[in-house]
Amino acid sequence: MNDSAMQASALVMVSVDSPRRVRQLAEQTNPSFPVLSDVEADATVAYDIFENGIALPRTFVIDRDGIIRWAYAGKSPADRPTPDEMLEHALPLTAQADG
Repeated sequence: MNDSAMQASALVMVSVDSPRRVRQLAEQTNPSFPVLSDVEADATVAYDIFENGIALPRTFVIDRDGIIRWAYAGKSPADRPTPDEMLEHALPLTAQADG
């Protein structure tokens, strides 16, 4: 992600796993962004991402007003958008923030 996009956006991973499991995941993968636990599934329910009782991966680009501007619904745990796909949808919001 370019510097302008990084300043105008934030990347956060939210998991329904326990805080302990999320900590283990973060230790194993050493991500450059926060990994949060949604063990009560508040965000999962709010964003309606349960499918047949399973929280499949979902990726959202959300603007500063909390409006979802782009969403990607994974069909399996490994089905996720590429960083370039996410950036393609986040950059227009960066331009708006700069304007």
